[in-house]
Amino acid sequence: MSGHLRPDMTSRRISTISRMTLDKELPPTPEPEQDNSGLTTILIGPKKRRFKVNCQLLCDVSPFFQERIEDPFHSQTVSLWLPSESPAMFGLFVEWVHSPDTFSVYLDDVITSAQKKGDKESLDIHWAIIHLHLFASQLSLGYLQDASIDAIQDLYLKYDWDVPPKLVAYLYTECETGPSIRLRRWAVAMVAFCLAVGGQPKFSDQDLATSYPMQFQSLFQTLPEFSADYTQHMENMKESGHDVQLKNPQLRISANKLCNNKRLFGFRECSFHSHRSAVGEGLCPHAVVRAPSRAMSAPDLPRPRWRHRRHDSSNNPPRSLFSRNSHRDDEEKPPSIPHSIASSIMSKFS
Repeated sequence: MSGHLRPDMTSRRISTISRMTLDKELPPTPEPEQDNSGLTTILIGPKKRRFKVNCQLLCDVSPFFQERIEDPFHSQTVSLWLPSESPAMFGLFVEWVHSPDTFSVYLDDVITSAQKKGDKESLDIHWAIIHLHLFASQLSLGYLQDASIDAIQDLYLKYDWDVPPKLVAYLYTECETGPSIRLRRWAVAMVAFCLAVGGQPKFSDQDLATSYPMQFQSLFQTLPEFSADYTQHMENMKESGHDVQLKNPQLRISANKLCNNKRLFGFRECSFHSHRSAVGEGLCPHAVVRAPSRAMSAPDLPRPRWRHRRHDSSNNPPRSLFSRNSHRDDEEKPPSIPHSIASSIMSKFS
């Protein structure tokens, strides 16, 4: 009897073999986290890169995650797949969710590490921070938007980069006005400065056959929004009496109200922040909690560690941030849950 397999044993072994074969052919389906683990699984990108995130912190960050993860019809945690997002970007986002108070220091370390590794790693972190700013803007996370735009300024200053035409083309052809408005403003100011001082291509993947000014001249002709923003910026600079050759958008002055010549060489602390129009010449809302060397900012800080103030917009009807008809007068209004991200969710697992 010991030399024979019982029917139930045979079927069990075949089932095991079949499951092993399927596991090799299909991407793994995330198992729901146990309630006491406190974690949820987020799948990112077409290859479904897995990220474990503290469920409560993630829900506190944005109603977008709260409404999809805290599913009242399931006793276990729900997992999400965001196929259009970048794993490199989301890794930075998870770090911010878990440790917002030390995020600026973390970004500094990541940028320094990338610089030591080489050009490819530097470009990778550059695009990851660009995407992080756009992701934060879609979720109306003012703190993270401001932290990322500050990091971009610091990155360009650290590497002495001139803004690449590829970035401008990306912001004006792949991104809508709402999420990219502050990046566009900064990029336009960078273009004006770089053209004035005779900028040169410094990115390893840039077009070296065409001169730097000619590349932007082509963009002026093909991108009317970019051309209009550039013209407006130049008019503003002229009216304020600033010299484009001196006013460097890489330099972030640690104040908004200045009575000296510092404004001739750099931009105010909150020039590209989400609360710029509300703050005016006042103190940056998060000056008291940031590290001395950085200008971290957000409309809802300070927040204690491991706690994120929830943005109360869950009752508002969804409104797309990717409308080309959006006006700059509305840019300070907190948007509801971004329809663009919601539409990118391909599946959720119970």
